Amino acid sequence: MIAPKVSRTNSIQEIKDLEEPSNNLGDNQTTFYNIDTDRDNKTPKPALNFRSKVVEILDSYYMMCFMGVLSIWTLFGDDIRTAACTKSDDDTFYAVATACFSVFGFEFLVCCACKDKYIFSFYFWLDLVSTLSLIPDIGWMWDPIIGVDENDEGGESVYKQANQQSSFATSAAKVLRIVRLIRLIRIVRLYKSASSAIEKHESDSEDEEEVIIPKESQVGKRLSDLTIKRVIIIILCLLFILPFFDTEMYLTNYTSWDYGIQEIEAFKGNTDVATVINEYISYHEDDRRPIIYFIIVVPKIQLFYSWSSSTQISDLRYNEKHFATGDFSVAVFDLREDTKFAAQLNICQTIFICIVLTLGAIYFSKDAEDLVIKPIEKMVERVHFIAKNPISAAHKRHESAYDVILKQKKKFLCFKLKDNEDKAKFEIALLEDTIIKIGVLLALGFGEAGGAIIASNMEKGGDLELVKGNKIVAVFGFCDIRNFTDSTEELQEAVMVFVNEIARIVHSMVDTYHGAANKNIGDAFLLVWKFSEKDFAATNDGGIQANPDSMKAKYIPDLALFSFLKILAKINKDPVILKYREHTKLNLRMPNYEVKMGFGLHIGWAIEGAIGSQFKIDASYLSPHVNMASRFEAATKQYGVPLLFSGSLYDYLSPNVQAYCRHIDTVTVKGSILPIRIYTSDSDFSEFTPSKGRERTKQQSRHKRRILEKKLESETLKSYELYELSKEIQLMKKPFTREFYRVFADGMKGYIEGKWNDAKERFEECLKLRPRDGPSLTLLGVMSECDFEVPNDWKGYRVLTEK
Repeated sequence: MIAPKVSRTNSIQEIKDLEEPSNNLGDNQTTFYNIDTDRDNKTPKPALNFRSKVVEILDSYYMMCFMGVLSIWTLFGDDIRTAACTKSDDDTFYAVATACFSVFGFEFLVCCACKDKYIFSFYFWLDLVSTLSLIPDIGWMWDPIIGVDENDEGGESVYKQANQQSSFATSAAKVLRIVRLIRLIRIVRLYKSASSAIEKHESDSEDEEEVIIPKESQVGKRLSDLTIKRVIIIILCLLFILPFFDTEMYLTNYTSWDYGIQEIEAFKGNTDVATVINEYISYHEDDRRPIIYFIIVVPKIQLFYSWSSSTQISDLRYNEKHFATGDFSVAVFDLREDTKFAAQLNICQTIFICIVLTLGAIYFSKDAEDLVIKPIEKMVERVHFIAKNPISAAHKRHESAYDVILKQKKKFLCFKLKDNEDKAKFEIALLEDTIIKIGVLLALGFGEAGGAIIASNMEKGGDLELVKGNKIVAVFGFCDIRNFTDSTEELQEAVMVFVNEIARIVHSMVDTYHGAANKNIGDAFLLVWKFSEKDFAATNDGGIQANPDSMKAKYIPDLALFSFLKILAKINKDPVILKYREHTKLNLRMPNYEVKMGFGLHIGWAIEGAIGSQFKIDASYLSPHVNMASRFEAATKQYGVPLLFSGSLYDYLSPNVQAYCRHIDTVTVKGSILPIRIYTSDSDFSEFTPSKGRERTKQQSRHKRRILEKKLESETLKSYELYELSKEIQLMKKPFTREFYRVFADGMKGYIEGKWNDAKERFEECLKLRPRDGPSLTLLGVMSECDFEVPNDWKGYRVLTEK
């Protein structure tokens, strides 16, 4: 037997240089697949029909991005055309506008055909109006509709259309500005759908990890929809109604253009008419809005005069020229500077209205969302999370406790609470916290084994449904409080406090080192270290097989044994427990009383599930391997040691941890004909002193557990190093010398091989080194029953009897 190592690693580099231990994985061969069990357990999505597939494509992330780009272009494209380009570039812009109109029209028709309850809905009319509002941007379609002929070169045709175009140009520009702003409702659609599309895209982009995307509640959807509708209606009403209160809508401003035409016609019969015409032209020729064409025709007096600049009328758009007309004359002015400036203002106006529309949609419902909708959605999300995985939900609440405490401290130190706001939020916050507490209590009541029961029944609703059991592989631990009957009689009502103080240590240590408490049966506790399917698998012959690629299969067995040794240490140094050594009634009944416990450990398979009926259920594990752990705990009294575990578990311990273990017997138990090796990990508490009594909270335990898991998974820490670095374990192992282990190993070898006389000498020598060594006394007692004569049917093991 190799004595346990007591030296500590001196540097991080030495830790990294240590050889990685290899577990004994047994002889049975089992194929493992690195599968994501959570993904495999997901309910498959139902097959979509054609209409659903089309709607899914329309609402997809990439389609939303594409339609968003087109929507923004339609808002600013025509103004960019006017502000930055010439008439020769119009055809390009018309082509793009035609393409946008085709895409939006196609989308509108597809929505009508495939979306339920879309036709004649609010957004149906908005989409229809916004799509039709694109027609004015397409000159090929719009110009014939309004009767504008952009191909007129001037002359007589200009004179004939002067009155018509002069009155139309100004009013058309005003109308088009309003019509174009109707397209802002496409931005509303983009705003309404962007969040869900982005969330869906992010969810689909995750390959391995499941991402929980909070879903908008029905109340939130309804409130958001109503708010957006009202904001749209208000803004559209303002856009359409406010121009009717502008004098420009009813009156035409009298300008020098029109006044000059009237003066020229007043001089039409005068010989100075040519002088007046030249002054009129020279006055406006270098203006910001210069004259580019003039004609006067008076047939009765045979007056004909025509003038034109280098700028051709055909080079200007209909809204870039102004016709000043009289009875006999027409003057055309270049308004390109005005139209460019107006286009720039339109861009700014559109941006401003976009901001107003967005802020209006957000802030109109902000208070309701902050005070009611978001808390409700958060509660619904928590309920779904608890229903899906109640154990993880309980753990998550404690994992975030540190952050919550820090935030609360910062809030109280740095800010003065607003009474009205906090009171408004308090009721919903209280309700939310109650839901979380109910979930935590469910998880506490049912334990690890009850997660499937809670999840199944919360999702399905109705009466309690006892779900089918699930076969799992785990390390099972059983521990018991010694002399519990006597303690109960003396402590009376205080026995509950006594048990809970011990349970606090047991549960805390087990949880910190990746286990879970399952049953509390009076003086006994059932603890479980459960493996997933990718860590361990049950073989066809009733055994188990570890996955050689699984990290948990390597370190969880070490942690299970380590946690029981830590419990033993805490029981013998915790001041809360040590106070019972001075309890008067306990010492009168049991002199020199000490709180003692027995521990049994075994690894194997079990059926996890619910036991009971609709009146009362318990979530637990059924298996001969669970019973085996209980038998080992009971056998600790026979061997005089506080801890026993099976050879099956020993084989999965890392070699360095195996050095902390002692083989003390090989037996068969009731219900099994296969021999089982029994091991112990020795402990002596004679040199222990009381600790300071710092009590670790559940939040601290969960925090330590997360840190430990990260280190073990990343292999920055080896599980056997926990033993080497633990002062408590090194202290309890200190009295056991290498000489003692060597002599006992020789005695065990003689005992197994049937050389009982040699074994007797070795065990008696062990008792000289440690006079009260339980395993040595037990094996000497077994051999003495046969007068140290080996039975004829001896095969190296015996039947473990119950005493």
